[in-house]
Amino acid sequence: MQAGTILFAAASLYFLVSGKNKPEFSTEFFISFITTTSYSLMSTGIATVTAVSGQTIYWSRWLFYMIACSLLMYDTAKALKIPDNEYPWMVLLTWLTMFNGFLSSYIVSSEKWMFYMLGSLAFIGLLYKVMQGEDNPGFQSLKLFVIVGWTLFPFVFLLAPTGFGVINTAIAEAGYLLLDFVTKIVFGVYTSKLKL
Repeated sequence: MQAGTILFAAASLYFLVSGKNKPEFSTEFFISFITTTSYSLMSTGIATVTAVSGQTIYWSRWLFYMIACSLLMYDTAKALKIPDNEYPWMVLLTWLTMFNGFLSSYIVSSEKWMFYMLGSLAFIGLLYKVMQGEDNPGFQSLKLFVIVGWTLFPFVFLLAPTGFGVINTAIAEAGYLLLDFVTKIVFGVYTSKLKL
């Protein structure tokens, strides 16, 4: 968690300085700063529950994802020339995905699977919206990047103590950190150079 805090704090500073040249609203700084706050909270050990296996579950990440991922969808929508009137739908689907992710990580009984399925349905709707966009010549693999990058989060969830407990908390959190790095920092570097 401390590594995530340091990594995203450094990314926040980078995007704060580099974002001054971006003509549109610079989301990259805010995404990194929100993620820094998330990792800072998780590093305190506050806002956790214990899985049946005894492993710690950090459920607060999903609440921070509601905000950060809505900003990621803003950049995605702009890069794919998705009409502005579709963006509120993308935000709502993002919130539904992440809030159900929160519920399914907070609830350790079998009822969590109901919320996992609801979140998955919202996520499929969100990916459908992404697929409706135009390909961006400046980032030709953008749709694939979003679909693959974002879909790996539910798989980590399934393998982690939040799901079937195949991997422990430390490995799950390392996986989330790697995915956060790719889907937020690497993505931010690319989108900050695009004409959105």
